[in-house]
Amino acid sequence: MSLTEPKSDTTLPPAPAVKPRIATDDHYKEQVQDQWNEDACGSHYVEKAQEGTLEWYLEAEEYRYGTYGPWMPSVMEFSKHRGKKVLEVGGGMGTDHAQFARHGAITTDLDLSAGHLEHAKRNFRLRGLTGEFVHGDGEKLPFPDNTFDVVYSNGVIHHTPDTIGVVRDMLRVLKPGGKIIIMVYAENSWHYWREQVVRLGIEQGLLARHSMNWVMSGSVEKSTKGQRPLVKVYTRKRLRAMFEAAGFRNISIVQRQMVKGELPGILSWVPVSLAGRFVGWNLILKARKPG
Repeated sequence: MSLTEPKSDTTLPPAPAVKPRIATDDHYKEQVQDQWNEDACGSHYVEKAQEGTLEWYLEAEEYRYGTYGPWMPSVMEFSKHRGKKVLEVGGGMGTDHAQFARHGAITTDLDLSAGHLEHAKRNFRLRGLTGEFVHGDGEKLPFPDNTFDVVYSNGVIHHTPDTIGVVRDMLRVLKPGGKIIIMVYAENSWHYWREQVVRLGIEQGLLARHSMNWVMSGSVEKSTKGQRPLVKVYTRKRLRAMFEAAGFRNISIVQRQMVKGELPGILSWVPVSLAGRFVGWNLILKARKPG
């Protein structure tokens, strides 16, 4: 199926009204399921296409790599793992996951949100792609040791209560010498300090009554029904230390992600691609399992 000539498909069955859930006994994990069962990540950027059509998924993709993060395809290595077994933890609507698949990777998508998995499966069917989809908890990966060549997770593990546990389990399921590619939110970023701390926390007075964690839980992810998933931010030093403690080696970290208009007028002349390397909202870590 050509990605340049999208075709609608109305023959696929509608998503079930009541989505299956994983019993976690954890408040934050329940909020994560509530959040993304109702508001698929990236869906609020789609303005033209009808939900559930190929055009809808392609419009989300166009925004993600065209407007929001043009750096992603190269930095996240979508085209570099042909024939490799790639596990994505928290694949969302399948936008990134489809890039690995269409470039020849053997893909597995694990997600705590059944709503996300429904979208990812439909996205793949409409594109003519194949992959494995697993409803599961990233803190308890249901895979044998030494299974995958690559573990990828974009904007997910900073929502997990036991993040170091997730990282250790990712190491476990990687083959010796396997690679991990992870994105988390950056504390030393323009978005965190200007938007979260100053604008919301100080100017709107939220920090006078609530913690910074509470502020971010209601503002960072788009929510239509008041869900409050856990949100963490990391410095490069803390992120590196966490992955070293888990047993990863050959660690590298880069910073990316700003959009046009985010910088104030006095700095509007600075290219967002350059600003993102110093004060961007995303930290991207790559590392290896000792081989």
